[in-house]
Amino acid sequence: MMIVFQKKTLSLLPYIVLALLAVAACHNPKTTNELEAISLVADENPDSALRMLKAYEGRVERWRKGDRMRYELVKMKAQNKANILFSSDSIAKEVADYYASYGTDNERLLAYYLLGLAYSDMGEAPQALQAFYDAIESVDTLSEDCDYEVLIPVYGQMSQIYGNQNLPHDEIWALRHYIDYIHKTDTEKEYIIAKGQLINPYYQLGEKDSVLAIINDTYASLKRIGEDREAADALVASVFIYIERGQLDEARRVIDIFERESGLFDAQGNIVKGRESYYYIRGSYELAVGRVDAAEKDYRRAINSCFSPDVFKGLMGIYRKKSNMDSVMHYGFLYEMALDSIHNKMQIDAIHQMSSMYNYSRSQKQAEQASRNARIARMWTIGILFTVVLGLALTLKLYLSYKKKKQEEIEALSRSLSDARIEYKTVQEELLTLNNRDFEKLIAEKEKKEKELRQTIERLESFSELSAAKDGIYAFSQSQIVGAFRKRLACNMENSAPSAAGWRGMEKQFARDMPAMYRLLTEEKKLSPLELHVCMLLMLDFDDASVCVLTGSIPQTITKAKTRANTKLFGIKSAHGLKKELLKSVYPL
Repeated sequence: MMIVFQKKTLSLLPYIVLALLAVAACHNPKTTNELEAISLVADENPDSALRMLKAYEGRVERWRKGDRMRYELVKMKAQNKANILFSSDSIAKEVADYYASYGTDNERLLAYYLLGLAYSDMGEAPQALQAFYDAIESVDTLSEDCDYEVLIPVYGQMSQIYGNQNLPHDEIWALRHYIDYIHKTDTEKEYIIAKGQLINPYYQLGEKDSVLAIINDTYASLKRIGEDREAADALVASVFIYIERGQLDEARRVIDIFERESGLFDAQGNIVKGRESYYYIRGSYELAVGRVDAAEKDYRRAINSCFSPDVFKGLMGIYRKKSNMDSVMHYGFLYEMALDSIHNKMQIDAIHQMSSMYNYSRSQKQAEQASRNARIARMWTIGILFTVVLGLALTLKLYLSYKKKKQEEIEALSRSLSDARIEYKTVQEELLTLNNRDFEKLIAEKEKKEKELRQTIERLESFSELSAAKDGIYAFSQSQIVGAFRKRLACNMENSAPSAAGWRGMEKQFARDMPAMYRLLTEEKKLSPLELHVCMLLMLDFDDASVCVLTGSIPQTITKAKTRANTKLFGIKSAHGLKKELLKSVYPL
């Protein structure tokens, strides 16, 4: 009963703590309104918003935490709108942590989105993805006030990361959500363009039919709404597939549409600066139809484009046809250097990604451990404080009442047990006499009475043992040695596992307070020391993580020990349910 009371008291503590923290973190209404106004300015004119925020820099440190976090959130929002790259994640993490506890759904969404951008700008893809997932989980997309203006770029950023990491299936998943929300909120043109982004992941998967279907659908849809230039620009991506399939007439048709309708060419037929990679596309077509000189001309114009390695390879093939070995060797060397450059970059990126994944996994484990230790220490500190200040009188009253009631129950059970034993002895004496006189009927009746009394005695003895077990577990849980164990765990000592002497003391206290249970575990069931220690801690209501810390064992070892103990004690070949069965043996219904 005492343990149950402590749990009820502690269950109120989070609400009390939250109330106190909420008071400490409250906002100044005037400051909040001013920052909200600047946030609205940042949507359309981020540079002006940043200039307005600069006027507050000298005062921010004196503000309450809620206002400081609002300032930093608006500042990061404006910086993102102004295309300023983040170089650190420290402020973004602090803001995200704050709004995770005190923000609205949309505020949490924005905070986690900005944290993800900070990680992305720093090249930390795993952390960025985790922040974006946290952002997604922060909002209810069925709510009328869901901020799709932030949710849409969250999925857009995720698709870019997956694309950069060559994870087409994940990229498609992110793009599907991105497209759905664009469809709900944006123009038809933006929706069509968004669907066109599926071309890249499907091309990576080698699903050329799907790629062509997306390209042609994008072209037809944009043409339907009068966006001829964008339609032609989207169509040109299909040229390579048509060349690869030998459909050269289709490739020619696409090239003609692109050059005629895209609006990217001047009167002399030159494409605008920055789009010179198109010459490689056209050069590949010219080579496919046998116009070698035209192909060479286009390849040379595309030599500094994003297709440089392919251009060098194409020129090498052209000069091989012309039997110009010097040029073949020259462009072969350039091709090799370009491939080496790409390979080195891929290696660097791969090493960086592996390092990021390792560092992220390691930091996550450290953060989880630190958070768990801090949470345990904080809850114990607050629990002790409130228990001493507010619960001492009530605890004493409940304990005395409980003690009196249990004493009365034990005395009543003892009287009933004594009476039953006396009557049982009398019946045995009478039965012996009757056996000597050979009164068969009377003997049968007495034997029946003897059996009933024996069952009564066994029932009363079990009740007596039950009461003793309940008192024993209470005395054990309140003992000095158990208190020392709890203190080690709460104080987060570097070596929280007790010494061998500490465990011996724990076992002696257990044997003294719960002798019947101790004999069952050690003599009858012959549990190993680790199995015994695990069972004692579970009966004291320690959780699995605390059991690992106190025994100095890893979770897998504890799971195996629980399985063995459960099998020996209750015939259950599983770790699951051991704690429940142990507590049932102490507190049976």
